[in-house]
Amino acid sequence: MDPSAPEATAQSRDGRTFVFRARGSSTFRPGDVVVAPASDDVVVLGQVLGTGDPDDGSGAEPGAESTTLGHGVVLGTLGGDGRLQRSDRPTFGPAPMTGAGADQLAVLQRSTGAGLIVGTWRSSDTETGAAVRAGGFNRHTFLCGQSGSGKTYALGVLLERLILGTDLRIAVFDPNADFVRLGETKDATPAPDAARLAERAVTVLRSDASRTGDADPLRMRFRSMTRKAQAAVAQLDPVRDQDEYNAFITMLAQVGSVDLGVLMATMKEGSPAEQRLVRRIQNLGLPEWEVWARDLSSAADVVTGSSGVTVLDLGGFADPAEPLAVCLEVVDELWAQRERRVPTLLVIDEAHNLCGIDPGNPVAQLLLERIIQIAAEGRKYGLWLLLSSQRPSKIHPQILSQCDNLMLMRMNSPDDIAELGRVFGYAPQPMLQASTSFVQGEALLAGGFAPVPMLARMRERLTYEGGSDVAVPVVESPGS
Repeated sequence: MDPSAPEATAQSRDGRTFVFRARGSSTFRPGDVVVAPASDDVVVLGQVLGTGDPDDGSGAEPGAESTTLGHGVVLGTLGGDGRLQRSDRPTFGPAPMTGAGADQLAVLQRSTGAGLIVGTWRSSDTETGAAVRAGGFNRHTFLCGQSGSGKTYALGVLLERLILGTDLRIAVFDPNADFVRLGETKDATPAPDAARLAERAVTVLRSDASRTGDADPLRMRFRSMTRKAQAAVAQLDPVRDQDEYNAFITMLAQVGSVDLGVLMATMKEGSPAEQRLVRRIQNLGLPEWEVWARDLSSAADVVTGSSGVTVLDLGGFADPAEPLAVCLEVVDELWAQRERRVPTLLVIDEAHNLCGIDPGNPVAQLLLERIIQIAAEGRKYGLWLLLSSQRPSKIHPQILSQCDNLMLMRMNSPDDIAELGRVFGYAPQPMLQASTSFVQGEALLAGGFAPVPMLARMRERLTYEGGSDVAVPVVESPGS
């Protein structure tokens, strides 16, 4: 092979896709952005999607060098003005192909509106900032990664960037207290970022068992719940519990919106069905629930009455139905106020707990139904989901299928990778498969919020993580 020949050559016959040939074992990987001249003043920008096995040179001249074949997609052209023209896709080649430089990657990100720097992006031999589009979060997002992949840390980075770069109203449903310190900046945080985070005023709502410092109580109000939600809390089925359910809705129609204690006192001396309903409520332990707001603000009041960030720490309650009921009231109230069209991001960590396939009780079932409705219809009202979970198979398919953004961290399960490939067709299969070799903090970003599918390493956090893993108590052996 001529030593003066380029390391790789590419050509495109349709202006949409290209093929390339590289010397020896190609250094180009799926996801790398590359450039090739289409003319003297026009450069084509493309992305490698796959490479074939090296040609071993069998049948070639003795001593001939092996080559690698590959293919990709054309992204557009870079004209003399340095702007990316995505609609301009000329045929070209064969032409020398090289990895895109930092300036060209910056043009690509800038032209797609990607301005939230979430980490570093390595494409070919170039490393630069990895940015996502703030506007891309007007579609639902799924963050997925197995335990130990850095998923919670990465979600914290995303939240920090969204708080800094948008005025989104954000509600974080936090089952493990991982984001309760989202408003506490580290000493090394740049002063402008610290000021912006303070300006957004993160509010943390917690149970009495978990509450410390400035955290407010996490509460809900029975009288403001929908009738279906109230019945679900009392585990009333309109068919199975016909008499009690009828007594319940009849009494509420008479007395109006009242708290649970008032309702029980009114029914205590009433009909046999009403008295059975009182005993049901007592047997379920509902009067002892800590979560009742009484004279305090409910979580729904806090979330809908604010334009800032609210973290709902869902741990620390005696009855597991209490945090579910709080979540139900919040999402019901957001849905009831949907015509106000306040841009709102609902962040659900460990989303399989609220968006799973098999809800364990009537409250969980109603909550799932409402989230499915938000997934299907919420976007036009400014209600958007950001879901985080370890496995796609744990999320209800009617919710998962509505996600247009994917952030994938390390994933070792072939079944899960295949499922992601079926649901998220915009993520190239070779890049999905590469997730098995990701180290902690690495992620594939794909979909509407990414300029192109990209492999990134997450940046440092500006605020503190709320939770932490429990370390194994290791005993040092004598003489070690």
